[in-house]
Order: sequence, then C-alpha cells, then structure tokens
Amino acid sequence: MSEEINLFILTLNSEDGVHKNTIISYKYDINQFNNFIKKKKKTFKSVIKKDILDFLESLKLKNVKNKTKSRKIFALKRFYRFLISERIIKNNPMKQIDIPKSEDTLSITLSADQIEKILKFVSKKTNNYIDIRSNLIIELLYSTGIRVSELISIKINNIDLKKRNILIDPPEKGKSRKERIVFFGEQTKEVIEKYLEFRKIYFKKKDSPWLFPSNNTNDFLTRRRVLQIMHNLADKIQIDKNLMHPHSFSNAFGNHLLNSGADIRVVQKLLGHSSIITTQKYTEHRDKLIETIENSHPLNKNNENIV
Repeated sequence: MSEEINLFILTLNSEDGVHKNTIISYKYDINQFNNFIKKKKKTFKSVIKKDILDFLESLKLKNVKNKTKSRKIFALKRFYRFLISERIIKNNPMKQIDIPKSEDTLSITLSADQIEKILKFVSKKTNNYIDIRSNLIIELLYSTGIRVSELISIKINNIDLKKRNILIDPPEKGKSRKERIVFFGEQTKEVIEKYLEFRKIYFKKKDSPWLFPSNNTNDFLTRRRVLQIMHNLADKIQIDKNLMHPHSFSNAFGNHLLNSGADIRVVQKLLGHSSIITTQKYTEHRDKLIETIENSHPLNKNNENIV
C-alpha cells in the first residue's frame, strides 16, 4: 500500500464519526485505483482526468454497477481532497468527475416463492456454526427488515428473546443509521437460540459483544463478507446472485407485509423510515408493531395468508 493511502487511512481512523466499514471500503477502492494507474506507469501525483475516466471505463467493461462506481468515485474524491489539503498535489483530477445515477435498488426484491426456497434450504443446513450463521443472517434480514449495516452491528446484550425484539444501536448514527427496536417471530427466536449455542462452542473470543463476530479482527463481520455468504448460497440454491442481496430481503419484508394486509404506516416504522423511536413512542406503538409481525409476516407459523 502506498504512503499516500497509509496517511489517508490513518487520518480517517483519527476522525470522529467515520465508520470502520467506510474506511475499509475507501481503502479497497483506492488500492484498486492505485493498481490500475500503476499499469499505466502513473502515480497519484501524475494522474489526470483522462486516467480517471479510463478507470471508470474499465469498471464498465467489467459490468460494475453504477452504485459501486459511485462509491469508488466518492472514495477517490475524498482521497484527492485530502491530498490537496496536505499539499501533496496541486491540481485535483477528480474535480470534474460526475457521480453516475444509481440503478433503482427498490426494484430488487424476492418473491414469496423465492424466499420460501431460500429458507427451506438454509433451515436444513444447521449442523455447524457456519451454516447456522447463514441461516440466522437470512432469518434476521427477512423477519425484521433491517439493513445489512444494522445486522452486522447487533450486540448480543441488545437481543431480548423473551420479548422477541432487538435494540438496533449502530456504532455510527446518522440519517440512515438510527437507534430503534425491531421485532421477530417465534421461528426466528428458535434460530437465534440455536445459533448462540453453536457460537459458544465455535467462537474463540468469548468476550466479543457482537452477535456476528469476526475471527480475524475484534470487530464484527463486514458487509462484504455478508454479501459473499449470500452469493455462495445463491450458487447452491440456484438463484440469481443479483437477487441474493441484503437489500432484496428488506424490500421483500416490506412488500410481503403490505401484501398480507399490514398498515403502510406500521411497515414504515418497522423499516426505520420514520424518526427515531424514543422510549415513549416505543411504548405507544409496541403492541401495534408486534401485532403486525404476528398477524402479517409470512414467517409467522400461524399466518396462512402468505402473500
């Protein structure tokens, strides 16, 4: 890794409010760009706008989605602003690079039949830690509608099995990361209990607070690792990899609840699209939220109206 990237990463690590996953993504994207310009015998200092456009064209040829390209552009824009601020370079080649329009991720969802196929497969593979972990990841994404960033940062102490709810308390809070409470049904509760038994045996770092700890670091699983797990499952289940994305399960959660007759305002609250649920608001809405999960969610064993 280059000296400039090292310095940039060190600076990000020292700043408040920069999520660890963001830093990992920046590091990966900038290193990818660095490897590209090395082949052109260029350095960060000698890069011009055409080199950036060539890099973006190479991503297009690899069928990289606009959302991923946008992330890489954001990373490079921030990196080059840093180089300017440190007076390492004088001219910013990223200044006139536009962000591409993102594809409509809301259209990416899974049908009830596809969800049933996925759950049927993962529920049969529960004889070891890795398989039961995959099962729980799918269960939680679909039964609660949480985002992948919320999933990976769940703390064991924030899970209440008796009340069947989880306090979502992401390390980095912001517009899309808010503290809230989500609910799950009896089936998901059983998977959590079984997973925790396997976790005690398999996982070496007994003091880790995370539900899904990483063996390589003291932190939790990365979003990239969750996506890898899903893509591996897609191959085994023979489902399109583009559909096996965390966002697809969140969309399916909302769509299937609405199709089962749930109130759209309640679904919005369950998905975290409203303001933060304070203790007072949580008390006011708790019964309605639980009722919606029990009566409208397809995973509920007593719910015969599965979309």
